[in-house]
Amino acid sequence: MHTSLQTANGPSVLLTLTAAFHRWDGSLYLEDQTISGLKAWSDHFSRIVAASVCLETPPPPGWSSISASGLTDFPIELVELPNGYDWADYVKNRSAVSDRFLEIMRRCTYNLFAIGGWIGDWGMTGALTAQKYALPHGIWFDRVESQVILNSSGPGLRSRVLAQIKSAVVRFNERRLLKHADLALLHGRTVFEQLGPLTRNPHIVEDIHLTDDDRIEPKLFERKVKDAASGPLRVVYAGRATAMKGPLDWVEIIADAVRKGVDLRADWLGDGELLDDMKALALKLGVADHITFHGFIADRAVVLDVLRKAHVLLFCHMTDESPRILIEALHSATPLVGYADPFARTLVEENQAGLLSVRSDKSALTSAMMQLNANRKMLQGLITAAEASAKHLTRDEVFKHRSEIVKDELAANPLLTK
Repeated sequence: MHTSLQTANGPSVLLTLTAAFHRWDGSLYLEDQTISGLKAWSDHFSRIVAASVCLETPPPPGWSSISASGLTDFPIELVELPNGYDWADYVKNRSAVSDRFLEIMRRCTYNLFAIGGWIGDWGMTGALTAQKYALPHGIWFDRVESQVILNSSGPGLRSRVLAQIKSAVVRFNERRLLKHADLALLHGRTVFEQLGPLTRNPHIVEDIHLTDDDRIEPKLFERKVKDAASGPLRVVYAGRATAMKGPLDWVEIIADAVRKGVDLRADWLGDGELLDDMKALALKLGVADHITFHGFIADRAVVLDVLRKAHVLLFCHMTDESPRILIEALHSATPLVGYADPFARTLVEENQAGLLSVRSDKSALTSAMMQLNANRKMLQGLITAAEASAKHLTRDEVFKHRSEIVKDELAANPLLTK
């Protein structure tokens, strides 16, 4: 059930993860971002125990084997859990998983659980087990899942009703877990404002996997500012084509701007269930030749290259979340143009590095694109402001901050056994 890679004396931490492991062809695969995060945690704890669902299926793009990742050189124990979101597996294994968590918690200094909130979420099982045995524990939320579910329902009455039911269940679980947690790590200002009032010890954290080396180089930045003075307006977004990202709004805004005389080239990097709908809408609105749909790109260098060449990150997020793509754009000196929420406002207000509108106000974003296309001095100013923003938001800094919060705010396990 687990792979023990290495152990060490000193403060240890149990983490549940949201990205699944994949065991395939004799190897264990982890998401590349998970690998990056585990290495960053290991800078601050002597031993990491990381647990996640493990699927016996081929890994998707963006997953690497532990042998190729270098994780074997770190004091990390990987715990492979059954697929709790399969109802039969959940019923069969929930007691054993709870017992497994209790065994691990007895030998870890700190215990942290990533929360989704739907039935079968093992992070929730771990937190409830800690609560049952009065063990200090923290939880973390990347987004307000109950709102994401509610705003991501498909068309039709049945889909909306099912989404409302599922959202209500998740909201109930969010509240009860937040009520009893000794520490809540909440990703970004948006999530903090939504969930912080529901818990007694909330803290804002970020989840960044960019380093100082990932920031745009000075020579590239200077060239970008110069190139922005003329030519087509370059627009980009990187993320899944799913309802919460507002991809159809994105296409409509591009089309509206083109109809109103903006010469632009747009790139969407990412796949998802609405990607074909985006392509069809672009064709219908006559802007298919203005948009390149790249699909999923595993090569991080390629993604950063597109971000760095863009003049604008156009985003149409429909739910309260704190997406990392906004920070990645600022690291690439790309201003933010999109729907406002507390997270986006915080990033823009640091140096006025963007233009925001209320959610779903597509015409305001079209106007912003027209304004930046017509006023290239303004665009160059926003690019300069973006380059000066978010310099403190690097992987090393945010994981140091997160680890310090855990050590300062979460009591050590009173049942710790060596």
